[in-house]
Amino acid sequence: MKLRLWFWRKPVSPGDAEPAAETSTGLPTQQPSAGPERTTSPAARAVQPGRALEPVTEVPAKVALTLGEAKTAIRAAGGDVIQVGFLASDYLRQREEEPASADTSVSRERLCALIAKRLKDRQLLAAEGTFELREGQ
Repeated sequence: MKLRLWFWRKPVSPGDAEPAAETSTGLPTQQPSAGPERTTSPAARAVQPGRALEPVTEVPAKVALTLGEAKTAIRAAGGDVIQVGFLASDYLRQREEEPASADTSVSRERLCALIAKRLKDRQLLAAEGTFELREGQ
């Protein structure tokens, strides 16, 4: 089976000042895009319900969020929350069955440690920072 690749040229609208540069083969060349530069890091975005995103100048050393807020913050920074969801469902199940058991406290500690790690990975929490899980959904 033979594959054929067709090269598509970017359409030039009459409002463009410069047409795309072409090589001797007639194909457009890669030119650096003049897109918006990213001046803020993921840590510069604070996710708080009911408020617009505001830039933060430094990474906080202590964060206290509910489970939903933590997942939203990690997602907004481009992180993965699948494992957080699994540990959260385990913790919530344990809390419903036996709220004062050792298994519930261990499950909560594992969940908090994972959320703290994800926040640190996305630079939403200082490297030596602590995470506190508030009750509430």
